Amino acid sequence: MTLLRTLRKLVLGETWVLPAGVALSVTAAAVAREVAGADGWFSDTGGWLLLGLLAVAFAVAVLRSGRAS
Repeated sequence: MTLLRTLRKLVLGETWVLPAGVALSVTAAAVAREVAGADGWFSDTGGWLLLGLLAVAFAVAVLRSGRAS
């Protein structure tokens, strides 16, 4: 079990919350882009949407890492 734990830390770092949050944010932005279409609302506000999602992911990662184990 320690081999898997060590491998996870090598691949993902000390936390898995931030990489997962970034992956979910990028995926959600890609889905929103497809739903909005070529000239939809995403062309004007898509960057702000992605920035907001990444800020939430970062805040969650910081809050989880600041908790006492």
